[in-house]
Amino acid sequence: MTLASALVRSGEFPYTDEDFKKIKEIVYKHCGIFLGETKKSLVYSRVARRIRECGLSDFRGYISYVTGAGKDTELPKMIDAITTNVTNFYREKHHFEHLSQVVLPDAMAMAKNGEKIRFWSSACSSGQEAYSIAACVMDNFPDAVNYDIKILATDINIDVIKRGNEGLYSAEECRDLSDAIKNKWMTETEEGFRFHKSLKRLVTFRRLNLLESWPMTIPFSAIFCRNVAIYFDRETQDKLWLRLAGQLRPGGYLYIGHSEKIPKELISSLHPCNTPTTYRKDA
Repeated sequence: MTLASALVRSGEFPYTDEDFKKIKEIVYKHCGIFLGETKKSLVYSRVARRIRECGLSDFRGYISYVTGAGKDTELPKMIDAITTNVTNFYREKHHFEHLSQVVLPDAMAMAKNGEKIRFWSSACSSGQEAYSIAACVMDNFPDAVNYDIKILATDINIDVIKRGNEGLYSAEECRDLSDAIKNKWMTETEEGFRFHKSLKRLVTFRRLNLLESWPMTIPFSAIFCRNVAIYFDRETQDKLWLRLAGQLRPGGYLYIGHSEKIPKELISSLHPCNTPTTYRKDA
C-alpha cells in the first residue's frame, strides 16, 4: 500500500487518502468548497452516513456511484451532508441595524414610488437570516406586503431550504430572540415557534448553487453573503464577489462575514462603509 492510499483512520469503512482526495475534488468542482487536510475526519463521518444509507460497503464504491449512476440523486445529498450550516437570528447584529437605519428608508421610498425592491439572503441555511431581514422590513414598513418587496433566500442544501420554508424553529433556536419579537411575529406551538404568514409572505426559498448560473434579473437593494467565501479559494472568492456586485442595484449594499474581505483593487464600484464588512455600490 502506497502512502497516497494509506488509511486515514480506522472505522466502519476503509478510508484512504485517495478517497479523501477524490471527494475533495468532487466537492470543489460542484460547489467551490475547498476541503483542507483538517477536514478528513469530518468528511469520513458525514460521508459514512451516506454510504450506509445507500447500502454500499466502502468509499470507493460510493465515489463511483456519486460520479456515475447516482450523480443526479445522490451527489446533491453528499454535498448537503458535507456542507456546514451554522446560523442564528440577527447574527452580526450591526448588519441588521444598518439595514434598518440606512437601507430601508430609501427602499421604502422607492417601493412607494412603484419600484420593485429585492433583498437576497444568498446562503440562507435554515432561514434565520432571511426571516431576520423580513422582520426588519416589517418593523420599519408594516404595510410592506402591499408593495412589490421580496426577499429571496437560497442555499445549496435542499434540506435546510425545506426547513426555512416551513418557518418553524425550536425554543432553543429562538432563545436569543426577544419576547417582543416572538410575540409580534411568531406563534408558539408544541414544537417551538412558527413565523406568521404575514411575514413569511415576503420570503421565497429556493435551492441555488452559487457557482452555477443565477436566474435573477431584478437587481437587489441589499445582498447578504456572509461566512460563505471563507470556504472557497481566492480565485473562487474573487469570482463570487464580482458576480454579487453585478447583482446589486446602483447604491445597493453587500454584507459579508466578519472574517471576509473584498480586495480593494478587485471591484472599483464597491466601497467599504463605516459599518464593518459592509460595502456600497456606486450610485
